[in-house]
Amino acid sequence: MIELSSATTSSSFPSMGLVSSPPRSVCSTTNSTSSPTVVVQTRLHKFPCQEIEKLKQKYRIQHTSCFTHLQNLINKHRIPKCRECGLDEQCRICLDCSLCLCRHHAQQHSRLCSHALAIDIKRLFVHCYICGDVQYDSVFERARRKIILLQQNSSNNSPSSSTIGGICGLLNLGNTCFMNSVLQAFVHAPVLRDCFLSEKQHHCEFQDTNHTITNCIMCQLRQLYHHVHEGQQRSNEPFVPSQLLYLIWTHENHLAGFEEQDAQELLMALFNIIHSQNSNDDVDDEKTCSCIIDRFFKGALQSEITCSQCGSVSTKNDLVRDISLQLPFASSNDECFPSSSYSLENCLWRFTHSETLSNFYCDKCQMSMSANIKLTISQAPIVACFHLKRFQYVKKSRSKMRKKISAHISFPDELDLTPYMTITNFNKDNNKYCLFAVISHFGSSVETGHYMCYVKLQLQNRWFRCDDHCVCEVSAEEVFKSECYLLFYQRMSVEPTS
Repeated sequence: MIELSSATTSSSFPSMGLVSSPPRSVCSTTNSTSSPTVVVQTRLHKFPCQEIEKLKQKYRIQHTSCFTHLQNLINKHRIPKCRECGLDEQCRICLDCSLCLCRHHAQQHSRLCSHALAIDIKRLFVHCYICGDVQYDSVFERARRKIILLQQNSSNNSPSSSTIGGICGLLNLGNTCFMNSVLQAFVHAPVLRDCFLSEKQHHCEFQDTNHTITNCIMCQLRQLYHHVHEGQQRSNEPFVPSQLLYLIWTHENHLAGFEEQDAQELLMALFNIIHSQNSNDDVDDEKTCSCIIDRFFKGALQSEITCSQCGSVSTKNDLVRDISLQLPFASSNDECFPSSSYSLENCLWRFTHSETLSNFYCDKCQMSMSANIKLTISQAPIVACFHLKRFQYVKKSRSKMRKKISAHISFPDELDLTPYMTITNFNKDNNKYCLFAVISHFGSSVETGHYMCYVKLQLQNRWFRCDDHCVCEVSAEEVFKSECYLLFYQRMSVEPTS
């Protein structure tokens, strides 16, 4: 069972469980017969924002007064519009003087008046102009989630998870939005949903004599799938992924703890755990693995290196489970990325575009010389995951700093991979894909930002924003304007799998 401290407990949630963070040295699953106890600390940052602390002391802000203050600000600006220019997009309210301003004028106001904090009207995140990023505080976070929940319950046009089948929020266990967003994308993959909800039983090798579900990732995921797709959607209670969190901690010790992590790293960790627990130990060849990850996510990239001197070609195929795509920096003059049209197709074209290697050793020429290298997709997966590398290390004096590329990248609802396939291998009928999930990152760095997942109910053609336990229907326009980080597509024509 999980028990939450007051900073994350809401009156609409039952008393829940606690999982204490395992030591970083833990790297294997224990065989204890009792389910682990998880202690959730609500610490979101090791060092709190000093400006928020000053504001709370100045106005004596506590949990109740913070909720009342934010609710009054929202009611005051029910029709958000910038006081200076009249724009109604990306408006923020100054927490010192209550002025409603657009993003540009809010920054100017902060410099002129030394008002460091403003709140985003749409998502209620607190921006600190001194720190230069979104800041999280337990008092403001609790008030934010309570207001969003009230807005959803009172709105007839934005159905919550209690009225929509197949949609359910996931409780944040303390800075775990990166995990919740990945689980939402995973749960809404159509082929995985059909697999987990099928009548075919999973033969668990990790249950103890009391049939207590502890260390089996498939059992945990099946429980999640059934809760979301067949559970009590009208209970209005989020799913608590504490067992999944603990299982990930014990298998991937670098993810243990409550610091914000990279969603793509969590996705790869989830893939590795599922593969390791369900692959056939008797089969060494990775190509023949029949686990759900390799059946649905496995693809292959072909690298072709052509010697500029003798023309000999060296070909190699590598198995992949996602494709990481380079993004341009703001100062980049790369001809592959015209500033007016950053898109997923641009990234894929650049990824498969021929490049020159300056120091390639040719076995035939027996010397080093230049060569051309070209990557293509030799095997397209059933579920294609594209990772847009927004977080990249840049040199700063003697150290490296992880910087976010915030450029908007457009992406299509339907994607044709034919132009990026190996010529001899592609089948046009199998290269068309449909988007079903988007993980977006909000903020300027991986350490302090926030992840949300947009998922699509294909049959109803409706998009939903999953912000931890808060779920609401949104327009397609919001989805395609978001700062996408991970994109999930499924092949339109999928053959039945055994």
